Amino acid sequence: MVARFRSTVLASAVLALAVTAPAVAEVSAFVATVGFDASANLERGQGVGLRWGKADGLLGGETSLLVARPDRVVDWGTAADRQTTTAIFYEGRMMVTLPVGQIRPFAGVGFGAITLTEAKVTAPASANDAVGQAFDAISGLQTNSAFSYGGGVRYALGQRLDLRADVRQYMVFSVKGVVGNQVKDALASQTGIELARDRTVRYNELSVGVCARF
Repeated sequence: MVARFRSTVLASAVLALAVTAPAVAEVSAFVATVGFDASANLERGQGVGLRWGKADGLLGGETSLLVARPDRVVDWGTAADRQTTTAIFYEGRMMVTLPVGQIRPFAGVGFGAITLTEAKVTAPASANDAVGQAFDAISGLQTNSAFSYGGGVRYALGQRLDLRADVRQYMVFSVKGVVGNQVKDALASQTGIELARDRTVRYNELSVGVCARF
């Protein structure tokens, strides 16, 4: 009887410790809407993602993976070809959170890479070599370095479960893109100008998800 009582007390103590111990890691799943820069020939797309690390203390860090599905399009005035591509965002972040109360604001900066999968955009039938090469350049696989910054809020749903909302902007370097008006001019003049150029563009992300701490 005494041994059973001791076992029960020990099990209760272990369970209480497991429930009240500080979280050492967290994982969150989220859905997002991502706005893309028109200079990259991409339109807004929806995405899903995961984050993992420890970002609920005052100082923390996390890794984020987001997969979105934007349309790649070049509009040269009379027509436009539209193809869906996949954008893969992967980066590490440093986070600062105010861990007080049920609503906790946070901010963070990150650095990583964004990969765009191949999506063949068809050039106009009257395209010259310059236009054809430009369309080939933007249709291929691209991986570009990116710096991001943003913030958001956490709302505690329980001791180890939060609702999380983020707003984030990405600065993406050396993205190949063409301007529709330049394509139109090149078609009219049939000149061999360079149309596909590297640009620094900005993407933005608005996401909502659920975060579990362990």
